[in-house]
Amino acid sequence: MADCDHGGSDWSEVASRLNRARSYWLGTTNPDGSPHATPVWGVFVGNGFYIYSERSTVKARNLARDGRAVVHAESSQEVTIVHGQFEDIGRPADSPEVVEALDDKYDQPDEREYLPSADGSFDVLYRLRPHKALTWCLSDYEHTQGRWAAAPVP
Repeated sequence: MADCDHGGSDWSEVASRLNRARSYWLGTTNPDGSPHATPVWGVFVGNGFYIYSERSTVKARNLARDGRAVVHAESSQEVTIVHGQFEDIGRPADSPEVVEALDDKYDQPDEREYLPSADGSFDVLYRLRPHKALTWCLSDYEHTQGRWAAAPVP
């Protein structure tokens, strides 16, 4: 656990921790108010965190109705949880730099078929607008807790 000596108190620390994860849990809200959780892949390009989907999925329908969501890095040992709003920025093909970054990150032969570059049915790309984040390392919880919040919008 390379960065378990501090918490994520600024966005660059949170982003670095989130970026190290290979998979993420995405939490959205169903129409009846119940939670929906699903694993997703994602990537940072610049300061933006991106995920993709098919518009027909439960997560995409939930995000179309209410973009508020929570993203949790896969680890329960080095925890990174980000609350925010996902913005629909169009088709993945309209953001080739994000598609290329996804190809670079998920570069195993058995992963390729699940990427927008290989499967045109992935027809929506989302960018996260983070609101707050929580981080800690289980091995030293007391000393590694971090909290980050976006500056209020005037």
